[in-house]
Amino acid sequence: MLAGSVAFTIAAAPTWVGTAIAQDATYSADEVSKHFKQLKTRSLKPVGGTRALCIGTRDECNPSASAEEGGQVAVSQEGGNGDAAANGGTTQETLVVDPETKAIDVGFNLLVSFEYASARLSPAAQANLREFAKGISDPELASATFVIEGHTDGIGSESYNQRLSEDRAQAVTQFLVNLGVERDRLKTVAYGESRPKVADINDPANRRVESKLVFDE
Repeated sequence: MLAGSVAFTIAAAPTWVGTAIAQDATYSADEVSKHFKQLKTRSLKPVGGTRALCIGTRDECNPSASAEEGGQVAVSQEGGNGDAAANGGTTQETLVVDPETKAIDVGFNLLVSFEYASARLSPAAQANLREFAKGISDPELASATFVIEGHTDGIGSESYNQRLSEDRAQAVTQFLVNLGVERDRLKTVAYGESRPKVADINDPANRRVESKLVFDE
């Protein structure tokens, strides 16, 4: 990633709104809690008498998927391309669990942006993270733990991208801790350019920080 590149994802602002829009959150605490509560329910839902889980990368869990889907391909989800006939007319849902972090591979994009050539969070990023902290404080998520993942695109050296993803993921984690989120509920990991979201490694969509729910066995 070039030193001058701007942040992971930035929402477009309406032209009639002044600079205060930088302080506005892109998503709400309710959206955060709904996402993770639904995911928690899905992870506990039996499919054919057992939970449909796959421990491994997305590619390992769905080796026959088309490479054209880009990056690490996703496995079948609800309403996806599963074999309905083999599952009593319904589509089987499979959740992928990372073997290292135990995180369910359905990420929530934190939509954080950073100041120029630094890991300092922008005002817009701070507004989003305040909503995220509120969302995971929901009583139904009180026992849940989360992985904070840092990712970059492929612009720049591999070592630089790894370091940058580490710094930015750590900045997000520390900010959440400063807001009152218990440190033992958060695990910070960084993947640099190694886990692109889309096939073109230099696509800006690959510059992101995601949060994932840790699977509760």
